[in-house]
Amino acid sequence: MPQTAQYTARRQSSNSLPRRIAKRVAEDRVLLLIVLLALLGGYMTYQHPEAFPHWDNFTAVLLDAAQSGILTVGMMILLVAGMFDLSVGATLAFGGIMAGTMVKLWGLPPGVGFLGGVLTGLFVGVVNGLIVTRLRINALITTLAMQNILRGVTQLVSPSGVANLPEGFRPFGQAMILGLQSPFWVMLIVALAAWFAMSRTRYFRQFYYIGSNAKAAMLSGIKVNRVVFAGFALMGLLSGLAGTLLASRLSNAVVLAGVGTELRAITAAILGGASLTGGVGTIPGALLAVLFMSLIQNALIIARVPVFWQSIVVGIVLLAALGIDQIGRSRR
Repeated sequence: MPQTAQYTARRQSSNSLPRRIAKRVAEDRVLLLIVLLALLGGYMTYQHPEAFPHWDNFTAVLLDAAQSGILTVGMMILLVAGMFDLSVGATLAFGGIMAGTMVKLWGLPPGVGFLGGVLTGLFVGVVNGLIVTRLRINALITTLAMQNILRGVTQLVSPSGVANLPEGFRPFGQAMILGLQSPFWVMLIVALAAWFAMSRTRYFRQFYYIGSNAKAAMLSGIKVNRVVFAGFALMGLLSGLAGTLLASRLSNAVVLAGVGTELRAITAAILGGASLTGGVGTIPGALLAVLFMSLIQNALIIARVPVFWQSIVVGIVLLAALGIDQIGRSRR
């Protein structure tokens, strides 16, 4: 009786409400990120009430998250299919430089320049997709090589960037809507469209089947190469969009824009629930992860932590996300 009573007590203790809540939070990536955001926000509000809980700081965090959010949406879709793109930062810079060159040096209308920057990114994505699916070259090698090619081409096109872009080009990245700058609203539209596509449309659901088992997906009739090609093309399009918006927001097309953004996008996607082996991941998770990383960066700035610590923190978060991914895969 005593032993039975002790066993029952231990069992009841192990299934206590706090333990069940902790387990639920640990297993649900979206819920975990919401808790982390609340904890970090609460800590910063308590420690820095003079700087953190203000509208201006809130809009700065959302603006910082906009560019990364657009890139992370595309990276999440690629990772769901078991692919990734290391050239997104270079594509972003190249798209911005091409848009700036069109409107400033070639004298084209702002709308044409904006479209040109976006299509430049699409062109890069199409080339990446063709190399990966037609030439069967690994995505890591392909996009790493493309990253170096684009950095060189960008320097050739405009060695010092394009400064003081025309007034007519600036509203794309500087227009204010409900107190927030236009890049945030663009990111929100991109994220909502991607969420609907990934959760409600048959075509985009194919990315999950390919990431889970590409051979089985092919045997079931899915055109694997076409879907993967579309994923790379979409990633290039979103990179061009992010680069053109950045050039418009800064009124300058910067040659070194986007350095390190590929690592940030991959980190956010994995932290948001994606896996390097593919088959899993959600758009809401990716967006919450982007917001969490932007909040960490904002907290470091407010706390006056040296800039180099920001890259260290991003690396630590990536390692933590990969560790969580590894643990999750070992339990499946």
